[in-house]
Amino acid sequence: MKLVGWTSMVAVLIAGTAIAQVDETDAGQGAEKAKVAVPADMPQTHTVKEGDTLWDITQAYYGDPYKWPRVWSYNPDITNPHWIYPEAQVRLRPGDGEVVETAPRGFSLSNRRTASPHAVFQAEYGFLNANALEDAGYVIGANEEHMMMVDTDKLYVRFNEGVDPEIGRVYTIFRKMEDYERESWEKGTLVRIIGEAKLQDYDEKRQVGRAEVVNTIEGIERGFRLAPLERHFYWVDVVPAEHSLRATVVASLYPRKLPSTNQIVFVDVGAEQGIVIGNRFYIVRQGDEWRRSAEGKVGREIEPTVPLPDEPEHYPWEVVAIGRAVNVQPKTTAILLERATRAVRMGDRAELRKGE
Repeated sequence: MKLVGWTSMVAVLIAGTAIAQVDETDAGQGAEKAKVAVPADMPQTHTVKEGDTLWDITQAYYGDPYKWPRVWSYNPDITNPHWIYPEAQVRLRPGDGEVVETAPRGFSLSNRRTASPHAVFQAEYGFLNANALEDAGYVIGANEEHMMMVDTDKLYVRFNEGVDPEIGRVYTIFRKMEDYERESWEKGTLVRIIGEAKLQDYDEKRQVGRAEVVNTIEGIERGFRLAPLERHFYWVDVVPAEHSLRATVVASLYPRKLPSTNQIVFVDVGAEQGIVIGNRFYIVRQGDEWRRSAEGKVGREIEPTVPLPDEPEHYPWEVVAIGRAVNVQPKTTAILLERATRAVRMGDRAELRKGE
């Protein structure tokens, strides 16, 4: 029987949809244990499928993957939370006498587990629109005597006038990508996600609030920004293109000059050109790359065995990578590179092919 590892978890993504939370209250010492509030439409169990983890099971049903320890606590037969087995039954609720039925969830992320085999379980991150950037706050200090803050550390934050901070909300912490992390000809404003912090209180008169770090991807520093962006998982199915279109790769999400498989690049077309999430792009290139390289130019130290013939006026176009649209803005699209035989370059052509 094949094991299913929790380590198969992928990175989380930014999304604008708020997801219901289910809170659990601990009773005081000697008092009766408080009952757990559970949505009325929460099923009793989930049958484990290949690829499942407690992380994504909790995300699918509770809307919050960080509540996986709670689900684990309902399943004493799972001795190691990092390993669960296909066909096993994972209990999603505590005992009947320990719950209080609340309003139904009104949604089900678990249906997304039935996506086609071509679906990609991918996270969107590092992409903010202009309004979100304008409303973003700042980390102005901390109560710890160190430069980098991590989980449970307290931050002091500030928002601009006119911004109404939401107490109790989890804010995403980020920083803008520096010029040295990008090619000079890359376009757009990209950000790198650093972590998350929950806003505990805010004094609007003094424009200062306190927030607790609840998730750290990298060390959090003073001066980083924060914005009210929720994060959750979702599936992205392939959606055949309704028309053919040519675009150009204009930016990379990562501070790398040569993006490859499982990395994200941006092209200069979007919803205004009819792009939808799931459209497949082919990254194509033409020419003899060795001849264009430093080694292949005239004046090279090592001469070829025979003189080089003249190049043709036009070489055939060759596919060097295939990607899928995972975020579509009005004039730009983020593409996850599913498969790349060569590193993608800024300026490469990206083709949308009708019906594919």
